[in-house]
Amino acid sequence: MSTIKNKTLEINRVPLSRMLKSEMADYAERATAIVSNYDHGSDLINDVHKLLENQAPKIELLRIRYGIDTQRLRVNSLKAKMMLKISALKVKVGIIKKDNLKLDMHVIENAIDNHLRHLNSKNDKELTQKIAGFFDLLDKNEEVFTQFSEFDLLQEVDIIKLAFTDMNIAYEKRVNLLSKRSKEPTREIMKNLHDAVNSLFKTIEVSHLVGYPTGLEEGDAASDFTDLINELSQLSDMYKRSIAIRIANNQRKLEKEKESEKGEEETEGIEDSEPMATAMRYGFDEDADEFADKGIASVDETDEEMGDDEEHYE
Repeated sequence: MSTIKNKTLEINRVPLSRMLKSEMADYAERATAIVSNYDHGSDLINDVHKLLENQAPKIELLRIRYGIDTQRLRVNSLKAKMMLKISALKVKVGIIKKDNLKLDMHVIENAIDNHLRHLNSKNDKELTQKIAGFFDLLDKNEEVFTQFSEFDLLQEVDIIKLAFTDMNIAYEKRVNLLSKRSKEPTREIMKNLHDAVNSLFKTIEVSHLVGYPTGLEEGDAASDFTDLINELSQLSDMYKRSIAIRIANNQRKLEKEKESEKGEEETEGIEDSEPMATAMRYGFDEDADEFADKGIASVDETDEEMGDDEEHYE
């Protein structure tokens, strides 16, 4: 069996604690691609490499940027529009009643009071049930339907129904999107992926150390994984440098913000002290004016008079 020059060669690692989820995803994907490009001829490495390749769905999960729940914002917007349509119906009913106080509108008023009042205090489920109950009442109760028709209110009802449908469609879409989110914590996904990468690296190191494949005939050359190990180490070093730069930039940004806040506090302190100094200065001037009004000499005037007396005595 031939001898490999450097059997103690190891692949550099990137600490999980310093990585963002997007960095972990890219790091695992690039490591997988590098190993795929090498014809190492090792069944052991192939098996462990396959385990890392099977982590592809987890890599995609780490790339998802959830951020603001935009679908929730859409639901809220459509809900607000629907509430305005309901308010428009109530206003129209109020106007009709005030125009003719003798009109009997208790059927319409009861329907609105039972189903379309105090909706802002309801959660989404209760709000949906109350509004759906209003539409069921119109569909099943002929007297209620007739009253809304006689007072030309069915158009407003149809507008509310369209707004209600749009809100429900958006709500169902949001539920569907949320159901597709992974229930596994992001940090747990990152740890499993990091472990899979480290297992592949360790397998390559061991294969390099023992000289894969074992049981070679005399004169056959064992596999040398030096180039593969060096390339994977270079990949790790690149990510370590990138992470170090990111952390340093964040630190500088934080220090700059602290200095800016400190400068603002000092400026506010100076501004607060200026009115006090001004008040004190004007206070002395007011005392001087008061003394003058009473015929009392000021300090400067007294000094001048004493000087004149000294000259007189001389």
